[in-house]
Amino acid sequence: MNSKGWGVLDGLCFAVALGWGATGLVEGGCEWSSDGQSVACGVPDGYDWYARVLAIASLSFPPLCWTMIRTDDWRPSLGFSAGAVIALGITLSAGTTRGFLILASAEAALAVGVPLILRRAGRANARAREMGRTSKSA
Repeated sequence: MNSKGWGVLDGLCFAVALGWGATGLVEGGCEWSSDGQSVACGVPDGYDWYARVLAIASLSFPPLCWTMIRTDDWRPSLGFSAGAVIALGITLSAGTTRGFLILASAEAALAVGVPLILRRAGRANARAREMGRTSKSA
């Protein structure tokens, strides 16, 4: 499988893991703790797996950039879009409170926006390369 194929798979897995982890953290809410001088928000008991999955997904971002976020071909980013749509379904199945709706709207924006931005950037790069070739031949 070439790097474009890995980009589709990597983007799909990244978006699903990121969406599932974020959904779990929104569901768990915030466990407030105070030491007398400051107040802190922590992950409630039983929801630490979501934080771990979110951290692992974030660590997989550099290889994702190499295989999926490309300007020479925007199609590998469709794996990310498919994963974001799956994550959107996970988020909306967990609830429809304000936190879930905000997360769902961010996932929908990423599912649509990432391929469009990469396609536009790729076209601009191709146009610049073509203009460079025509000016050299003239």
